[in-house]
Amino acid sequence: MRPVKVPPMLQALIQTGFLSVEGKEFSELPACPSCGGPVAGYDWKDRKFATIIEDGTTRAIMVRVRRFKCRDCGRVSPAIAPFYEDTRLGSPVVDLCVILSRTMTPGRTVMFMKSLGLAVDRGTVRDLSCRDFPEIVTTELFGFVLPRSVI
Repeated sequence: MRPVKVPPMLQALIQTGFLSVEGKEFSELPACPSCGGPVAGYDWKDRKFATIIEDGTTRAIMVRVRRFKCRDCGRVSPAIAPFYEDTRLGSPVVDLCVILSRTMTPGRTVMFMKSLGLAVDRGTVRDLSCRDFPEIVTTELFGFVLPRSVI
């Protein structure tokens, strides 16, 4: 399979966007999502937002997400963060996988993402393309349809 040709400016834009999130902390949760009760800080969890490819090696972009415990029902919930429920990657990466998989095979989607400097495996793309996500707003940039969350 031939590699996808992506303008270097698009690759730089995507990578800069993901690198700007590295180390960011998400710590806001106004109320318990289950019962609406008051919450108290519980702990912090490091989550992988994306995996980028730099100089031929992969590097995980990590963020910190605060978890809270509800004082009424006792449920532990994460702060509001850019992650979909039951996913292990940040929502911009998931959005990109879903949008690209609408017009490409999973293998081609992986090659395109690799050209952008993002590492995702074919199984992940296949799994995400079969799930229901909220409406993903897109825009055309450099001749490619991309989710706005990536830009």
